[in-house]
Amino acid sequence: MTTLRYVLRDTLRLVIHHWVLGMLTLITAGVMLWVLGVTTLLSLNLQTLLSQLESELAVQAYLVKDNTLDVEAVARKIQALEYVYTVKAFSPADSLAKLQQKMGSQSRALEMLGDNPIPWNFEIHVNSATDVEPLVQALKSMPEVDDVVYAGLVVKRISALSRVSSRGAWVMFVLAVIITALVVYNTIHISLYSRREEIGAMYLVGATRAYIATPFILEGTLLAFFGALLAGGGIIGAYFPGVEMIRENLPLLANVIITDKMVIWRFCGLLAGFGATLGWVCSYLVVSRFINSITRPE
Repeated sequence: MTTLRYVLRDTLRLVIHHWVLGMLTLITAGVMLWVLGVTTLLSLNLQTLLSQLESELAVQAYLVKDNTLDVEAVARKIQALEYVYTVKAFSPADSLAKLQQKMGSQSRALEMLGDNPIPWNFEIHVNSATDVEPLVQALKSMPEVDDVVYAGLVVKRISALSRVSSRGAWVMFVLAVIITALVVYNTIHISLYSRREEIGAMYLVGATRAYIATPFILEGTLLAFFGALLAGGGIIGAYFPGVEMIRENLPLLANVIITDKMVIWRFCGLLAGFGATLGWVCSYLVVSRFINSITRPE
């Protein structure tokens, strides 16, 4: 208990006596973790948008005109395909009414067609854009299916964009983590380098390696943690007004971005935990290096 009290006392003394370097570490960590948080949120929102677009991709399968065809059996057969998420059947009458609604005042032209030419058809949704092409091939091989309609070019572009965005999100996340770690490491390194004489003096008077290292590691951990809290506050202060602006100016995007406040608060909590962990790792590496250099025999 006495050792813990001394460690906490030394930690507080380090923060107070070297508050300029402490503020530098805190601000630097806060800025870099804010960049990391914003980058991660942008990537998550992009993935959410692409997932929404993929879920809305539909393949229209038109059946052959045959009064003896068992539509329910065909629907079960299509639903059993591994690529299919949902299947919705449309009768000829339903399809004609839907077409008339889309055409509006020009729907009178459909009366010239006489009998309803639209056969039974299915609107099929898939989980991913990459599943559309295999599904189309499977549908075309079915004898009950006469024609398959889908936005092939759109599917290919969304599929390619999804792959690129997934890889880009990981690259951006890894780069942001590496840059943040390097900046925090170097900042703490500068802070500890200015105190190398203190570390040497403590070792000469008989302090153990753990006793010497703990206050510096605890200081770096706390500074990075509070920097992460600062970054989280900045994210919350910028994100929610940004969401409101999007709702007012781009209402179509309001349903495909992350708007749940609890999710953002939890994300900032994870960012704070990550900041504390990053500060501990960087402080430990720097302090260990200094202590090893001091205790190494000449």
